[in-house]
Amino acid sequence: MKRLIFILFLLLTITCSNFLHAQSSDRNDDRLDRFRSEKVSFLTDKLQLTRDEAQKFWPLYNEFEKKRWEAQRLRRELEYKVQSSSTQLSSRDVAQLTRDFSGSMQKEAELYVKYNEEFLEIIPPEKVLLLYKSENEFRIHLLRKYRENIRQ
Repeated sequence: MKRLIFILFLLLTITCSNFLHAQSSDRNDDRLDRFRSEKVSFLTDKLQLTRDEAQKFWPLYNEFEKKRWEAQRLRRELEYKVQSSSTQLSSRDVAQLTRDFSGSMQKEAELYVKYNEEFLEIIPPEKVLLLYKSENEFRIHLLRKYRENIRQ
């Protein structure tokens, strides 16, 4: 009988944890979707793309964002690895982590160089420069919004 209760408790615990993880994942997906749609709206307003420019720009920009997020995710994983390392790392391990970290930064820089040229093929250089400026303005906008939410 105790064994049956234990098994039922274990199954209930696993089910609850999966349910909570799914809910958390759904909330994160919702936040990410809201973030992306707000960013698209913000950049659309700033760049004032023509219909033809927008049709070519957004698929390319979305591809760029996806690859950039992946490079940043890998770098965050490296940062986490460094922070969560409870044992002293050897000099060799530290050197490898620095190489991996700088390699992830280089990968992101290479993405900027590659996609900059592709953006220049579909929108005027002034709008490409405005894109970079507007991305920074969007980050500032998000920080202000976050600070306001904390104060409330």
